[in-house]
Amino acid sequence: MSIWHIIIKNNEKDTFDVKVSASEEKYILNTVQLGNDPSALGTNIFKELRLAKIEPKDEVLDLLHLSLGIYTTDQVVSRKAHGFQEWSRHFKIYMPVSSLDKWENAKEDLQKLLSFLSGDKWEIYFRKNIITEGKQIKLIKNHNPNKIEKVALFSGGMDSFIGAIDLLENKKKVTFVSHYKRGADKSAQTMLYENLRKKYGDESFSNYQFYVQPNQQHAKASKEESSRARSFLFLCLGLIVANTLEETIDFIIPENGLISLNVPLTGTRLSSHSTRTTHPYYLSTFKKVISELGIKNKINNPYQWKTKGEMMVECKNQKLLKKLNHETLSCSHSENSRYSGMRPGIQCGYCVPCIIRQSAEKKSGTTGTEYVHNITQNVPSQKLVSGSDIRAFKLSLKRLENRPIRSIMFDILSSGPLPFESKQELDKYIDVYQRGMNEVRDFLE
Repeated sequence: MSIWHIIIKNNEKDTFDVKVSASEEKYILNTVQLGNDPSALGTNIFKELRLAKIEPKDEVLDLLHLSLGIYTTDQVVSRKAHGFQEWSRHFKIYMPVSSLDKWENAKEDLQKLLSFLSGDKWEIYFRKNIITEGKQIKLIKNHNPNKIEKVALFSGGMDSFIGAIDLLENKKKVTFVSHYKRGADKSAQTMLYENLRKKYGDESFSNYQFYVQPNQQHAKASKEESSRARSFLFLCLGLIVANTLEETIDFIIPENGLISLNVPLTGTRLSSHSTRTTHPYYLSTFKKVISELGIKNKINNPYQWKTKGEMMVECKNQKLLKKLNHETLSCSHSENSRYSGMRPGIQCGYCVPCIIRQSAEKKSGTTGTEYVHNITQNVPSQKLVSGSDIRAFKLSLKRLENRPIRSIMFDILSSGPLPFESKQELDKYIDVYQRGMNEVRDFLE
């Protein structure tokens, strides 16, 4: 395991550097094209913001560059090659910012947030962004001519699609924010957007599809297959759009409670298998960080107390959901369908998100989704990778039988601390977890 020093730059005049020992690594990460030095990533974000005449405030623009740097770092440093026990890595990030005071105030919580999210050690060192030195403070007007009321993430998955339907059925004027790095993601998003416009009208919402793909062919890069830090980038993109429109606009992150808690199915899944994309602790810490930066937009997951099946059953337009659900994409590795002789973008059927998805479809009586593997008719061997998640679910469900509430609570807390203000709220976490696992039990049995 070696320490990686990541120097983030977004200005040609930035000559900042650090000396590292022979046992350490250094990576200059340009979030934009700087002279003849290529960017460490490909993205359409800055072009899209210019076209939309979106001009983020300084601290929000800093957040964008930081999130691009964090996501790229996560993708170009292989855990297997550089992580402790082929997992946890050690990063020292050197980041230029407009306001040292604000960022130093948020530093401790930011480091906690990133470490919780990715399972790595993050140390962040801020320096004054030379672009802002001596610059006259500018007043940025809110840019919301279309009277947008909400901004919501839209991944192209089932939860975000249900979230979009519910917002539009409630007559809310919404802007949706998407991120993609592969063709299947963009295709699903685009098709769903087109159908939402057909149903609710061209003026019912606006949307952004932001592309970000780290350059994993860079001389210093070693491709990492996991993408834990993608959540940080995705949340920052949505927040940037919401904040630039208006500080009073709520930022919606639609995710069912079972996936949100993402309780490890077995003891061996406490790290590598336990993603924390919308975990309540992660979201509460994210809220704390943006508050410390002076960003006032409220962040909300309206489905924290709902299972995926309950989201489907309670969706405000059942006809539209049943018509288009099969086009939504939940799979962890849908691109791999081509290895089975099928087109890319077909869901595998055996990963954790696919199993939870099929459980929800059974509860709601929804059919039509195509899967590479039908795990109810042809159960994969537990010795194969394709059978490992099914086996883990069955082991977890077996442990839950007659398990006391106190023990279930500790199972849930094994994936991270929970923010709650009363015993009643803690009980709600336990209850949504039990209901979600019961949906999976009903499907597998």
